[in-house]
Amino acid sequence: MAKDRYAPKPLTDIMAGLNNRLSAYAGKSQALDTQQTLLKDFLGPKLGDKCRVSNYRDGTLMIEAVSAPIALRLNYLKMDMLSHFRAAGMAELGQIKITANPQATQRLSTANKSGSPTVTNSRKMSEQTADYLNAIAASAPPSLKEKLERLALHGKNKS
Repeated sequence: MAKDRYAPKPLTDIMAGLNNRLSAYAGKSQALDTQQTLLKDFLGPKLGDKCRVSNYRDGTLMIEAVSAPIALRLNYLKMDMLSHFRAAGMAELGQIKITANPQATQRLSTANKSGSPTVTNSRKMSEQTADYLNAIAASAPPSLKEKLERLALHGKNKS
């Protein structure tokens, strides 16, 4: 008789397979956390908060920066950083790759929740500015006209 591939598997079989993977993920996560601490020690608090260790594989340490200027600055420090990591016990480290990833800002901000207050924009559009935008929209092409009128609504709703 053929084996039913849709039959539910016993929970012990599923957990046995997951246990090895979960422990591997936990070990890698802990190693990345240690490397992040080493990176922050080297860079200091200001620059260290603007980048993170994203991966370490085959002697290559991957670091994500929140912007291209930060990535450029880290590239200037790359050789000193490499020496710092090697002195801290990562003798097998061969190279450091630095990439700019603006989405890293979101990951870093959730990881570094320090209770900082949120900044709100207190600027408001005046009704006169909304009238100017509507006047410009009157002679604009249809695609731009729609956008200008939508923008002008912000000034009309605030008053």
